Amino acid sequence: MMPSTPSHKGAACSECKGPLEDAVTATCGHTFCWHCLPPPSQMGAQPSGRVLLCPLCKEKKQTETLLVPVPLGPLGETYCEEHGEKIYFFCENDAKFLCVFCRESPSHQAHVVGLLDEAIQPYRDRLRSRLEALRMERDDIEDRKSREDRKLQVLLTQIESKKQQVEAAFERLQQELGEYQHLLLARLTELEQQIWKERDEYISKLSEEVARLGAQVKELEEKCQQPGSELLQDVRVNQSRYEMKTFVSPEAISPDLVEKIRDLHRKILTLPEMMRAFSENLVHHLETDTGVVTLDPQTASQSLVLSEDRKSVKYTRRKQNLPDSRLRFEGLPVVLGSPSFSSGRHRWQVEVQLGDGGGCTVGVVGEEMRRKGKQGLSAEEGVWAVILSHQQCWASTSPGTDLPLSEIPRLVGVSLDYEAGHLALLNAETQEPIFTFTASFSGMVYPFFAVWKKGSCLTLKG
Repeated sequence: MMPSTPSHKGAACSECKGPLEDAVTATCGHTFCWHCLPPPSQMGAQPSGRVLLCPLCKEKKQTETLLVPVPLGPLGETYCEEHGEKIYFFCENDAKFLCVFCRESPSHQAHVVGLLDEAIQPYRDRLRSRLEALRMERDDIEDRKSREDRKLQVLLTQIESKKQQVEAAFERLQQELGEYQHLLLARLTELEQQIWKERDEYISKLSEEVARLGAQVKELEEKCQQPGSELLQDVRVNQSRYEMKTFVSPEAISPDLVEKIRDLHRKILTLPEMMRAFSENLVHHLETDTGVVTLDPQTASQSLVLSEDRKSVKYTRRKQNLPDSRLRFEGLPVVLGSPSFSSGRHRWQVEVQLGDGGGCTVGVVGEEMRRKGKQGLSAEEGVWAVILSHQQCWASTSPGTDLPLSEIPRLVGVSLDYEAGHLALLNAETQEPIFTFTASFSGMVYPFFAVWKKGSCLTLKG
């Protein structure tokens, strides 16, 4: 049987008498649509034989007139190992090549089987689509790398600028503050080295991914040029191998390092004023952590609503449906801050807004404070804080200490010196002290906040 050629145009099928579709021609000259041919078992096929009789000639007892399969294309040159017949079909379910005998076997009757040429094209299309996706992903990573390089350059430029500010400031007090100048420059240099180190690690990871994608692109380009028989040999393996895998881009610079740079940047900005005012405050300032404090939603009472950036908390009368957790406070409208501290000096500021009849609490709490059941606000229970309201202001000593404040501070500054056992709270706008606790801290200490009554709100600054 032979494939259709231009000479068949306009001819009719010897079986259905209609226009030829996928025409095949017997050696006797009869031409059929491929789908008009009966199954091999009805064409004189034997399990061990290769002979298929022409349907028309068979009816006329011309058994010597045979249907002789010939290749349908380059892939048709492959022979079936089981029957010795040439391959015409491809089974999508089993990813196997089939001859006409295999096609009619029970094992493939319910499978998706198509002609080789029809099976090849979708797979080629998928490979080309994946190839284009890989190219786009590679280009996207390279663009991202370029953008991050520019960001890194900005950071390095800022570092260089701050170094110059430091040098200019210390020139005025070089003899008195020379050792502090060296300390600050060393920190900047350390940050600079960390930036370069993380930059190299970032570039290395991206380069590895680009190289991997490049290798896949090259391999797919080569596969797209392969003959169909080779391309379909490992169709399942290849499809799985080249499935789209999301590349999780590493951070060009870690949040911790960015925060260190910002922290040092904030400190450097105040240098000229600090040196003019009181140079002895410099060492305390440099050793104090002014990193960002945020609210921990896992600890928040059901009566509190936190902002998306976890910097603000307000009271609500309607209790929220929050998942139960051993970390969550029940009873008091409390939320803790993050991170916790077990050493060092730390500062943060809180903006206070009180509703009618409302109040708030600002301070720190030890990890021993109870979060369920009966709770109290006192140093004996691990709470060092000031309670502010329009009716009364007091400190959580045992017993409590009244605070004769002239006004409710709008901005409260908190300064914790863990090793010294000092917690100082002050009006951050006027620098007037509110209260100072003396304690022997042990274990973790957390920023502590409480809000009650509608309209009351606390917002972390910085």
